[in-house]
Amino acid sequence: MFYDGYMPALVFFEYITWQYGEGIREFIAAWQNIHWFLWRIFSVSLLVRTFFMPFRRTSESYGRGFDPGALAETLLVNVVTRLVGMAVRSVLLVVALLFQAIMFAAGSILFLWFLLAPAAIPLSILVGILIILL
Repeated sequence: MFYDGYMPALVFFEYITWQYGEGIREFIAAWQNIHWFLWRIFSVSLLVRTFFMPFRRTSESYGRGFDPGALAETLLVNVVTRLVGMAVRSVLLVVALLFQAIMFAAGSILFLWFLLAPAAIPLSILVGILIILL
């Protein structure tokens, strides 16, 4: 008898306890996992460490002897490959940070929705009654 009469109230209070306790911790852990995944999939730390490296490690050696024309040509090729590498890494970093920002915004909206979800049913019933009465 006790089980049948008080079970809905017990389930409701267990749900509220989970929603605002364990549920918030699980939501934040999942959100952190998404950001960790994006950070690793774009290799942000590697891109930052190798930002000034030549593109695909393409570079010319300076060779022996003193030839100003060859030195200038080699220097120009090496500078251009480093600039191309910087441009490619810059684009990848911007895309990675854009994805991070999008996931942060989406996660913030979903977190707010997650917090307000228990109020949705009573508010929906109240709005429905007000619509019927008006």
